[in-house]
Amino acid sequence: MNEADHLVPIEAAIEDEGLLFTRDNDEEALRITFKSEGDRYFVVGYRDDPNFVMIGSGWALPADVELQEASVAANALNVRKKFVKTAIWDEERDALFTVELCVSSADEIRPHFGRLLDALRDTAIEFFSDLREDHA
Repeated sequence: MNEADHLVPIEAAIEDEGLLFTRDNDEEALRITFKSEGDRYFVVGYRDDPNFVMIGSGWALPADVELQEASVAANALNVRKKFVKTAIWDEERDALFTVELCVSSADEIRPHFGRLLDALRDTAIEFFSDLREDHA
């Protein structure tokens, strides 16, 4: 497999899940986007670092959520959750959930892709549930 195709195993993993995807490559990165259960996800692999793979999703924060409150919720999840890193982008008012991996080949991810996708989904659900509870 040549360097330009190092995300092909991820595409196969997405297909294993019965999902459709689109590919958008540029000079710096290879990007795959797909939907699962109505939510959008992405995969990024950098041309200059084919061993690094990021799988994630981004969500807009509700207007009534304070950024500090979102950051506290994100930090609490970062301490407790396996695999997923939760970050708050202040300027965009987004919550970003990512799994960032260093692998010899993206083939290593394929058998675990469903579990990683579930971890991303569950973390986002828990994050927004925690924020709702804080507003209750």
